[in-house]
Amino acid sequence: MFRLNLVCVLSLVWLFCSPALAADAGTPPRPTGLRGELLRTLDHIEQQTVSLEQAMPEAKFTWRPGKGVRSVSELYLHIAGSIYVILTDKLGREAPADVQALLMKAGKWESQTTKKDEIKAILTTAFAYVRNAILETNDADLDKQVKFMGQEVSLRFVLMATQFHSMRHLGQAIAYARINGVVPPWSKGEAKD
Repeated sequence: MFRLNLVCVLSLVWLFCSPALAADAGTPPRPTGLRGELLRTLDHIEQQTVSLEQAMPEAKFTWRPGKGVRSVSELYLHIAGSIYVILTDKLGREAPADVQALLMKAGKWESQTTKKDEIKAILTTAFAYVRNAILETNDADLDKQVKFMGQEVSLRFVLMATQFHSMRHLGQAIAYARINGVVPPWSKGEAKD
């Protein structure tokens, strides 16, 4: 005869109930498939980008590795601005009015501020913008074709491109941080002398 002890029963209950317990009752479930995976990677990119931006001393936000190369603040603002440019142009999403004024009309996006907390808010808002774009794009629409950098690509590719671009510049931000003696927060436990 098979007997389950209390620990086994509780483990099985926890295994099957923990996703439901973790979900907020008022929050709709995340999409599955590609859109779910894009949201998962976006969470990771946002967490690392914002935590690294916050770890950098504000006094270093005007530092740049060389003449004609983006400064620390310009780099983080570029990450946020590119999200708006790509999604506004390719998905037909309307950018917020303040973004349109600075980014698309005045062309002063990357020079708007060097203040750490203002840049954090701009990054967080831009990541929320791409998160909403992923949530609001239907699975069926992912195959729609658009022109992107001279090629026909799917909306799936466009959503992935925002993340590729952000990750590329996250790598640049990591280099900027390391040059300035800042260890990325997620790797502090792994630091090697």
